Amino acid sequence: MDDERPAPKAPSGPFGPLLVYPLDYVFKAIGLAGDDFADHACGLVAQAALLAPRDVTVRESSGGKYLSVSIVVRLSSEAEREAVYRALRADRRVVYCL
Repeated sequence: MDDERPAPKAPSGPFGPLLVYPLDYVFKAIGLAGDDFADHACGLVAQAALLAPRDVTVRESSGGKYLSVSIVVRLSSEAEREAVYRALRADRRVVYCL
C-alpha cells in the first residue's frame, strides 16, 4: 500500500496565494530619465537585499521624461522583499515603485 501524501499547498490569504520563498521577484522603479537612473535603481535593490540582479529591463516613457526599470532578483525571505521596498520608497530619485 502506497502512503503517498498530497503535496503541501502554498499558503494563501484573503486575496489569493501568498509568496513562497525562495522565488524570483520583479521590482519596478520609475524615476526621471537620467544617464545613471537604471544603475542607481539596481544599486538600491542590490544594497537592500544584498543580492545581484538576475535581469534588468529598462523602458523609456513615450515623452522620454521617465525611465521604468524592472529588476529581477532571487529572494529568500519576506524580509528581503520588504527591505528593497523600503529602500526604493526612501530614495528621492525614485518617483514610484511597484
